[in-house]
Amino acid sequence: MGMGPRTILVDGYNVIRNLPGLMAAERSSLHDGRETLLKQIASRYRHTPHRVIVVFDGDGPAETRQALPGLPRGQVIYSRRGESADSVIQRLSAEERAAGAECVAVSDDFEVRSGVQANGGKGARVNDLGRQLNEPSKYQRRQYQHRAYLRQQWEKDCDDNDTSRISSRQKKRQSPDDNLLR
Repeated sequence: MGMGPRTILVDGYNVIRNLPGLMAAERSSLHDGRETLLKQIASRYRHTPHRVIVVFDGDGPAETRQALPGLPRGQVIYSRRGESADSVIQRLSAEERAAGAECVAVSDDFEVRSGVQANGGKGARVNDLGRQLNEPSKYQRRQYQHRAYLRQQWEKDCDDNDTSRISSRQKKRQSPDDNLLR
């Protein structure tokens, strides 16, 4: 994928039904599958400049849009009854490209990816997103690196203290007369 901020369009149910962890959550309930996906996306993309729109097939009289909890630049869209999430993704990709935004659609549905590519966007497979969701963000990596650095410093300090304790024990074992012979 490119370097700058982009709009990532996610084919919600397609992703849920093609990633094992999300499939397991969906077996509990459709709601749990959706919530698990949304939480993972919010966690992964929170510290990025990307806009993420997750699209689900809906059953209401009109398309509904809501904020993606935990992701300021995120949105959840439910298509209106009779319109597929696939067609919403293709429409959104055309709008994003017309506005000059880089756009990536995530789906294992070839028609979705090829429709977005026809609009000048890019297509990504579900496993590509799965790897992203399981990989720590740059922010998390920096936190891990900082913690590892602090741990190394702490261990070094402990080793230094152990060495000084040993040498002080050895000094205590020496008799005061030992200094006379040095």
